[in-house]
Amino acid sequence: MVLANPFARIVVGYDTSPAADIALEQALALAQQYAGDVVVVHISDVPVNAIIQLETAAKRPENELAPLVASLEGSRASLFAKLSAHVANHPVPVSLEFSMNDPAAGILDAAKRWKATAIAIGTHARTGLSHALIGSVAEGVVRNALVPVIVVREKMAAKPLQRIVVGFDQSDSPTSASASAIAIALARERSVRLVYCSVVDTATVIQPIMDMPFDPTHLITAMRRAAHDALESAAQHANASDVYPAIEVIDAVDAATGIVEVARGHDADAIVVGNHKRGNFERFFIGSTTEAVMRHSNVSVIVVPASVTVAPRLSAVPAER
Repeated sequence: MVLANPFARIVVGYDTSPAADIALEQALALAQQYAGDVVVVHISDVPVNAIIQLETAAKRPENELAPLVASLEGSRASLFAKLSAHVANHPVPVSLEFSMNDPAAGILDAAKRWKATAIAIGTHARTGLSHALIGSVAEGVVRNALVPVIVVREKMAAKPLQRIVVGFDQSDSPTSASASAIAIALARERSVRLVYCSVVDTATVIQPIMDMPFDPTHLITAMRRAAHDALESAAQHANASDVYPAIEVIDAVDAATGIVEVARGHDADAIVVGNHKRGNFERFFIGSTTEAVMRHSNVSVIVVPASVTVAPRLSAVPAER
């Protein structure tokens, strides 16, 4: 999928939980920053289908809402009232959709129908065996989305972007390329600062040879140099778009730990990572850097599918308001 403005339309999966409230706040902040709009999608197993344009500082509903609102049963009427009050003063157009579906499938379907350029979703970030076997709505959305997914957790602070850390793997993979492309697109239109990060997993080198008469120093040095050279190459590509990222190579026990540490060290507002699609058992036994970053990051994580590319310029985004 080719995106012009990655945050032109953000679909928010909403279930009234604290995590969903943070996802909504983050979507509103990014839509305001990048002149986009927001579609709030509430999925349930109760037969109802309705689309309501909420009144905000940016837009008034085109049609009379009273008859439609009156037709909503109690919980949905309460949700409508809560959202209406929440977004009334926001300078971002917001629509609300009620639909019936499985939560993850419903959010993905809504993103497709609304031609969304991103999805925002909150997660409780469960860990352990129950998470691996049961899964979560956030994981289902991230694994199957065709557009970037903004993942937030409870108690995070919603904020616009000023500094982004972009995680690169050790190879020039399509996932790293897509993550970089999205980050460049976000940076070049709003002067967001980028930090390109690559992690050298020294534990995988040292542990197998601890009992062997071998000094791994030269091998680790070569790994650091290779990672640095790969980031330099990626940074030169960004320079061609007038974006000048800093680069950092860090030693850590695993890639996720290193990326999260760099984000905290730079006081980043978000982490951008590419998404490798993996099956349930492969993810359970091998692990996933993307999943671990989502679980441990204290800022939003923007997960980018490898199939996403970016148009040459965000011409649809006007100058700062």
